[in-house]
Amino acid sequence: MNPLITIVGPTAVGKTDLTLELAEQLHAEVISGDAYQVYKQLNIGTAKPSADELKRVKHHLIDILEPNDSYSVSIFQNQAKEIICRLNDRNILPILSGGTGLYVQSLLENYNFNDVKPDESLRLELDELFNTKGIDGLREYAFTLGKEHNIEIQYSDKHRLYRAIEILHHGDVDSLRNQTKDGISYKGPVIGLMRDRDQLYERINLRVDMMFDAGLIEEVEQLVKSGVNPDCQAFKGIGYKEVVDYINGTLNLDKCRDLIKKNTRHFAKRQITWYKRMPYIEWIHIDNNTSKDFIFNKAMELIRREGLA
Repeated sequence: MNPLITIVGPTAVGKTDLTLELAEQLHAEVISGDAYQVYKQLNIGTAKPSADELKRVKHHLIDILEPNDSYSVSIFQNQAKEIICRLNDRNILPILSGGTGLYVQSLLENYNFNDVKPDESLRLELDELFNTKGIDGLREYAFTLGKEHNIEIQYSDKHRLYRAIEILHHGDVDSLRNQTKDGISYKGPVIGLMRDRDQLYERINLRVDMMFDAGLIEEVEQLVKSGVNPDCQAFKGIGYKEVVDYINGTLNLDKCRDLIKKNTRHFAKRQITWYKRMPYIEWIHIDNNTSKDFIFNKAMELIRREGLA
């Protein structure tokens, strides 16, 4: 099982600082788990690491696409898997920093993106099983099916169990091999940073103000002038779609700024909700008085426990 350290948390919580410190200490390289940092020229609105930070530590899956290109979770998963294998072959430890919850979870739990479609009749049967016997009934059924393929299914999440059972019935079962007890396909801690809501929202509001000061409007204007389609996938990201509306005259500047803050706060809330579906995350709770040394040392404790430092 390949080693991988993962750093997650809501936007603006402080992942970048910790990721860079760990990467320097461990001589590691960073894989971005962000759906928008893959795009060239989208720098300010994506909170992309600065040029100096990119020089300090080697990053992957940043600036790999043109703004009009499309991207997907399955493409990310395949690219990240390849990078992890290459780094492990060179005895370099990878650190996944995210980001986009679906992207991170799809990699850690090795989501299967094959052609097996949801089986509605089977799902009705599984609904009945779940309603009568609960999660233990699903796990027992999945375990029994898995034994037929010499696979031990260890998921504890209802939706993951449904999908695993569908694949066992109809699909390529290789993606279900080599999970940990939490259904993770890599050896290493999944470290989460969390702040109390008021402090997190304060940091989000400050970050948005800093983005405007750094030239967010000008960045988007230049992208539009260069021929980037305002309806492209890259411009669906928070900060870009609102500025496009400002450029088009739909929003005034104050409303644009306030809407980006609001949408980013809502995004952070959705991220936190998503992470609750990942029970293997080990949380480090921090506040404005928590020192960087404390955060770093707590993370290193978890990494050493896994034998990766």
